[in-house]
Amino acid sequence: MKLLILTLFVCISLNAKIVTTSQIEEALPYIAQDTWVLVDLDNCLFEAAQALGHANWFYDELMKKMAEGIAKDEAIASIYPEWVKIQKVCKVKPLEEAFIHYLISLQTKGITVMGLTHRQPIVADSTLKQVASLGFDFRLTAPSQETLVIPAKTHTLYINGILFVGDYNKKIDIFCPFLEQLNKYPKKIVFIDDKRKNVEELETLSQRGIDYIGIHYTAIETNPPTYKRELAEYQYKQFNQILSNEAAETLIERGL
Repeated sequence: MKLLILTLFVCISLNAKIVTTSQIEEALPYIAQDTWVLVDLDNCLFEAAQALGHANWFYDELMKKMAEGIAKDEAIASIYPEWVKIQKVCKVKPLEEAFIHYLISLQTKGITVMGLTHRQPIVADSTLKQVASLGFDFRLTAPSQETLVIPAKTHTLYINGILFVGDYNKKIDIFCPFLEQLNKYPKKIVFIDDKRKNVEELETLSQRGIDYIGIHYTAIETNPPTYKRELAEYQYKQFNQILSNEAAETLIERGL
């Protein structure tokens, strides 16, 4: 009996796979009609159009404070107020122009597409505007049109087809209760994220009988870099307006 249970567990757990690619087109063959497609936002669906407000600016500031001996949670809390203000005016651009096109194509086929981000709910309004600026709307085939809060140690929010799990929670720890709250369990999930640890976290969905494909999407590593610390610092000083990288570089060259 024990051997049967172990064999069954192993078989269920095998329905998981991680694929690494810098081209979103390579994820498409894994998506079928009964698939839910989960999409990360920062450095995945989009990146900031300039250095200031880029996710890498946030990570850079976080690492700098942690190097000073500040605990991670305390460092995040100290950075976030500035991050919130910057995101209100931060322009974004897709990592690949084809990304948005392919997502819209999936939606026209009725395939469920939703956002899954570590952003905190406090930047939800800014995030929705940024997504809309790309000509995209998660609501069209989202798994629910409701606004929901998933119980957790820190604030979470599901709104307009995007699940904001916050910086302090693991995505799997919020997504599973989200499924339970909806009482919906997809046959297959494809999750696209630029961080491998995030796609690895969701591998445990296979233990719930869900076929799982994690797409470790690395376009942020292969594209020409948008984030440069020097530009971000200069743009921060000129925060009464958002300067493009090109404008900031020109002013720096002129010694302004």
